Amino acid sequence: MTPDRPSEMVGRRTEWERLVRFAESGIEQATLGIVWGRRRVGKSFLLSALAERSGGFYYGAVRGSSGEALRDLGERLGRFEGATAPLALESWDDAVAALLRIGRDRERVVVLDEFPYLLEHTPELDSLLQRAFGPGSDLRGESRARLVVCGSAISVMRRLLSGTAPLRGRAGLDLRVSPFDLRGARELHGIDDLPTAFRTWAVIGGVAAYAREMASSDLPGGPGDFDRWIRERVLSPSAPLFNEVPLLLSEDPTTAKARKLNLYHATLAGVATGHRAHGRLTGYVQVSGASLTPIVDALVATELIHRVEDPLRGNRPTYHPADPLIRFHYAILRRHASRLARPGADLDALWRELTPTFDSQVVGPAFEVAARDWVAHVASEETLGGSPAHVGPSTVALSDGGERELDVVAAGDADDPPGERTVHAIGEARAGARLTGRHLHRLEEAREALGSRATGAKLLLFGAEISEEVRDVAETRDDLEVIDLERLYGGS
Repeated sequence: MTPDRPSEMVGRRTEWERLVRFAESGIEQATLGIVWGRRRVGKSFLLSALAERSGGFYYGAVRGSSGEALRDLGERLGRFEGATAPLALESWDDAVAALLRIGRDRERVVVLDEFPYLLEHTPELDSLLQRAFGPGSDLRGESRARLVVCGSAISVMRRLLSGTAPLRGRAGLDLRVSPFDLRGARELHGIDDLPTAFRTWAVIGGVAAYAREMASSDLPGGPGDFDRWIRERVLSPSAPLFNEVPLLLSEDPTTAKARKLNLYHATLAGVATGHRAHGRLTGYVQVSGASLTPIVDALVATELIHRVEDPLRGNRPTYHPADPLIRFHYAILRRHASRLARPGADLDALWRELTPTFDSQVVGPAFEVAARDWVAHVASEETLGGSPAHVGPSTVALSDGGERELDVVAAGDADDPPGERTVHAIGEARAGARLTGRHLHRLEEAREALGSRATGAKLLLFGAEISEEVRDVAETRDDLEVIDLERLYGGS
């Protein structure tokens, strides 16, 4: 019987349907699936719910030795099978065979969660799975187990199916579970007031645990409750979110083993506070470009920062925090940690002092990210004047010798060099400023400076507050689109 999606599950309809299709594929032999994504987004909830509702087996590994893990897994398997004693597992070959035997009579979901923990002490485990799922394997042929290995160490999980990795070509499911986007986060947070919903997303993004377990399901009830919430659930040193970002650095093997972790923190701080180009980052961290590159690459590989290519200029990427909480941590929490942690600290007064920084260094950049995501994933071709192959920020040289930063550029011609791409749309995103004719004029100047390839480019003005002047002009022009919070959350 097809397992029902849990009633308490927010969103994740696509992910649930893909998992169910994998679990009920009808294939007459064992199959392997990979589920991965950053920590605390709800992977374990999805997989444990699927196993429970389908009569399958779920095992969440813990860090430890190989012998300890085999003993623990044997105990869990014994209980699952109703045995009077734990199952004796002498090796990981025995463990793989026992897991596949779960599906000897019918299709059964079998989950190995936190798979990277097992690889720490048994690095050959992926090779053992390769052999079990290889052509002609008796274990595979005699089972209809749907084995899912899951993990949160992004760099480790990505390598499982890449290049010459043992499991490349063996998996029938490669499911990425990501944080909720802006709209999904609003459903997760359950906040009706749009400005409050956005400010909350600018702090904790769409990570499920940040809104549930790590905040005790306590979220702002409305605009009058936001300051209370952020003081109690984020700024307080006793709040789990206060130290979450350093924990993220320590949990991925790529960064946990870093010799100079202080440089990783400095690089993240630079990115989070607006030093987005590689050259500006080297100046902020005070290391050479050659020394900074492997640090940046590691942070990109672990998805603590995102590398965003410039749609109009080659080899000019910028770097951005991969999660809103990372930006908030380095812009607010880390810089003021000693003041916030001081016994008897007046968090009310501190938050009033820090609110302008929050607005400029957290909410503003988060709004730019939301605008680019809206263009890349939500906006219609009619809105953009074409289908964008490249979306990102860029800089335009003006005729007077100055430069104009563009928060949003949507370009087509996927295979053309950046300098030859057609520009479908350019945009400016301002969360804290009232958009007026001045902002429209700035976009018009930038479009003119781009020349013939931007002749038909649409102008996009993103803002939480937009003047009637601009709204009236937009009603009379086909080349101008106004995107306020209502449209950002609900329109295309």
